[in-house]
Amino acid sequence: MERWFGVGRSLLADPAEAGTQACREALGGRRAGLVIVFAALSHSTPAMAAAVHAAAGGDVLMIGCSTSGEFTVDGRGSGVVVNAIGGDGFQASVRAVPYNSMDLYAAGETVASALEDVDSPHRVLLMLGDGRSDDQQEVVRGAYSVAGAQVPLVGGCAGDDVTQTGTYAFFSSGTEVRVLKNAVLGAALGSETPFGVGTAHGWHRTGEPMVVTRSEAGKIFELDGEPALDVYLRRTGAAPELATDPAAFLLHATVRPLGLARRTGEDIRIIFGCDTDQRSISGLAETPEGAMVWFMEQDTEAVVDAAADAARAAADALDGVAPLGVLVFDCCVRPIALGQDNTDLAAERLRDALKPIPFGGFYSSGEIALNKGAKGMHHLTVAALAVS
Repeated sequence: MERWFGVGRSLLADPAEAGTQACREALGGRRAGLVIVFAALSHSTPAMAAAVHAAAGGDVLMIGCSTSGEFTVDGRGSGVVVNAIGGDGFQASVRAVPYNSMDLYAAGETVASALEDVDSPHRVLLMLGDGRSDDQQEVVRGAYSVAGAQVPLVGGCAGDDVTQTGTYAFFSSGTEVRVLKNAVLGAALGSETPFGVGTAHGWHRTGEPMVVTRSEAGKIFELDGEPALDVYLRRTGAAPELATDPAAFLLHATVRPLGLARRTGEDIRIIFGCDTDQRSISGLAETPEGAMVWFMEQDTEAVVDAAADAARAAADALDGVAPLGVLVFDCCVRPIALGQDNTDLAAERLRDALKPIPFGGFYSSGEIALNKGAKGMHHLTVAALAVS
């Protein structure tokens, strides 16, 4: 059987029934080599994971995670999306790291060790991280230390409907199905034809640059030698009392990110919180001391186009081979920044860009895309993987 990529979606209220329906639609009567599941927090149950696995034959490799919303060519919703890949010349191997044994760097190393089982001419490491980790970049670093510069890394961090209550991962390396809280998963994929990775975000620099003069992991203590919180509030025009209201600060800060200078542009760092005693601000990935950062401002049209642009870039990276399907990892904060109408428009443009290629995706709490270099953690960004 030739390689194939299928996508199924269900919005049925019962998680197990939704999982069964979505899986059967994705398979279309075929035998999958790997099943990838994206599920709403309400549907992230052991019954759903078991139902998907059973519908796929009961002994299939499976990874997946909870989300802050899922989408396919049929639209956006809150249910279950199943992506399935199979056929001759396709290889897969999976790994999982539970939260209770979590060292982020070591977790990256562990999931990347799945590459040892795959010897195809083209390989990629698909990663599903924990959206609540305080330094997601460490997982990418650990994976890169094993994968090296020749194997692309791509994926997203699990969501929880932006509640910060905890995420779930679905995993099977054969017959047993596990639902793990706040875990890190990896799937090494191999194929006789290329994989393509693309990213886009649509934000641009604004104002004068700043130097990170003191930071540790995802926490920034000083910008240009001043307390980072004071600089952040002043530069974004926020009242000082905003820092004492965590919910209000989060709403203000998530759409006022920082951009970290890279050779290829800017990596976006969302600010999620602050500490009024330390006068610090916090994100989910490292912003190293000595780095140059800017405040970032959205170009609405470019942000709307980002999902379509990332998918096109992934397809273009296939060296002329037609894509069978695309996985899309779209930041959960982008709908907040765009609003309902523009979020719907972004989904429409993604459908138009890929038609008639099937795709499945979810709103993630951090996006992973690394083709070159040892940095690959993104926010307010769309990452896409094209499979051929």
